[in-house]
Amino acid sequence: MAGLMEWITKKRREGEFSGSTWRQYRAALEAILGEMGVDTSALRIAGRTAGDVVPKATAEGRVSRPRARPVKAVGITGRRALQGACRHLSVATQEDIMAWMEAGIRTGLRPGEWAQATLDHPNPGGRAVLTVHNAKHTNGRGHGVLRRIALLTPETEEWVRRHLALLRERQIQGISFATHYRNTRRALNRAYQRAGTRGPSLYSARHQFKINARAAGISAWDLAYLMGHASTITAQCHYGRARAQISAFTVAPAPAPGDPAPVIRAGELPERPDQRMGRGPNRSRPIFHGP
Repeated sequence: MAGLMEWITKKRREGEFSGSTWRQYRAALEAILGEMGVDTSALRIAGRTAGDVVPKATAEGRVSRPRARPVKAVGITGRRALQGACRHLSVATQEDIMAWMEAGIRTGLRPGEWAQATLDHPNPGGRAVLTVHNAKHTNGRGHGVLRRIALLTPETEEWVRRHLALLRERQIQGISFATHYRNTRRALNRAYQRAGTRGPSLYSARHQFKINARAAGISAWDLAYLMGHASTITAQCHYGRARAQISAFTVAPAPAPGDPAPVIRAGELPERPDQRMGRGPNRSRPIFHGP
């Protein structure tokens, strides 16, 4: 067992594993070896000395470095980093990024879901409704093909309309959505590299949406519908926690008759991802009671 720990910690120091891969391997080994009474402190020491990782050279001679952990929320610091990094980008690219980010924070869409999103013109005095094709609805991963989101304030509606208008403008210019999305992400990544900092990605807006929803007291059922999840547990396990709300929560579910609703599937529970690894068969599992 000592040889196994020595081998895997050596691989970590040589840059064989990214941070997330290392944490998964370490948690699994700690759970298994801990039950056998083996001292696993060497694994923790290797994690604390991650700064000593030696970059690994590729076959072409380039040096690959471990990927930095993604920024899973926008926040005040993230917004400053975003604005600072985007200063050197073209005006059009800045508009694309900011509209994508602000619309995402307010609606919770995955960046790719804007490709087929449509905004229904409301009746006088009514709420505009954003209709979204769930990106992950196969194999029971989503609660249905579509979800409908009511926009409750003029500001939210304005950001959504601005973002959709920019997307249509790029299509008129002959740029497909996939190409535009890829170019925007790359421009943002290069901007961070040039600025020498990390900042939120377009997907971070979806994490911030969940944080804002939690701060506003949105029920687990409504949040699952708004995010396109089949289960009320997904947002609790995989999206940003313990961070601050940065904008008011201004949307609500607007399901059509017959729309499926999120459910709690058998065997799921509101636990943290790190609690799921290494859970023995005799450990207790708390029960989640939905609203």
